[in-house]
Amino acid sequence: MTAAQSPFAKAMALAKRLVELGINPFQSDADRYVVLLDGGGGEIIDWGKPLRGTRFFEPNAIRKDRPMVADFEAFAKRRGLNDCVYWGVGLTGAKADPENLDAALKSFNEKINIEFSELRKSGKFEVLLLAIHPRYDDFSGLFDLHAHFVARVPSEHRDAVKLRLRIKFSKTDFPDRAIRNAGAVATYMLWGVFRNDIMVQWPDNALRAAWKLTQSRFHFVRTGGSFRQWRASTVPVKDKAGSSVDDAKKRSNRAETADTRQQVANSDRLLSKIMIKIRGVRMAALLFEAALPREEASVKAEGRPVREYSSAASIVTQEPPTLEEVTATAQLSGGPTTVWNRFMVAIEPVTAPISVWTKKIHGIGQQIIRRLLS
Repeated sequence: MTAAQSPFAKAMALAKRLVELGINPFQSDADRYVVLLDGGGGEIIDWGKPLRGTRFFEPNAIRKDRPMVADFEAFAKRRGLNDCVYWGVGLTGAKADPENLDAALKSFNEKINIEFSELRKSGKFEVLLLAIHPRYDDFSGLFDLHAHFVARVPSEHRDAVKLRLRIKFSKTDFPDRAIRNAGAVATYMLWGVFRNDIMVQWPDNALRAAWKLTQSRFHFVRTGGSFRQWRASTVPVKDKAGSSVDDAKKRSNRAETADTRQQVANSDRLLSKIMIKIRGVRMAALLFEAALPREEASVKAEGRPVREYSSAASIVTQEPPTLEEVTATAQLSGGPTTVWNRFMVAIEPVTAPISVWTKKIHGIGQQIIRRLLS
């Protein structure tokens, strides 16, 4: 995979399109950068602004999809996919205009819920995994909404299920072949929700409509039936209870020990230590967020709540940029940044006391020498 083909590069190209449309795709105004450790020799790489944590961008989708694919593979291995089919249904009536895409998606989703629920109650149909794809059609200028799903349908009931779905949905795809590779099927379903390499070529109105979909809490990927139950049972109940108690203790401790004084950002913030892949090599790195200018930081501290920061896990899966991607990121963020200067400011609290004591020792030494000479 070349630098231009990586999920990070595709996402940043799409973010640039959104910026040109007057849409802010970033979750923070501050740039980020990484300092490579181990074999990286302290190299500093500009990371750009962090993207919003939505499925719209491939790096975020990968972070969410990898565990799902792994779970589906494990489920298929342990429970099997006997009587399971990989089918698809399309939007009823007609394709969706970009101006009404959100309403069309809601209507399509309600139709799926109603029909699939009725089939499930009949005992003939059990959905395990479902993904809805909003795909723009350049020829018609409309969106093609369709859903892919894996369902357990006993062979004696398939003709009846097919007939009902053909009546309710105008476009259907019902292959009867067995599912041989559960991971491949799940990967295609999840990967195809938002394809950044194709979306970057969409016209402005289509891109705005697609972005609007991600601003709601709509779930493009859903689990059901025995697969959902299996996923819930993989973590013992006592472990779930223990983790919730620990989280509550953490929140309580943070509230009790929090510094009530006003916090003013005066240096870069170390977010976490992460593992990243640079030029095909995995290595440890420190992730920093650059401090905003003093006057801008003080205004934000007075008028806005503290920003939320994405977890390090999202960085690990977004295929960190190569040197070519770093250049593109810097251009998108408003030009190259003086990362080294920001890093020196970040470590100033450590180096400043050392410098002060060095000067004091030097002064004391000079006084002693003068006394001995006199």
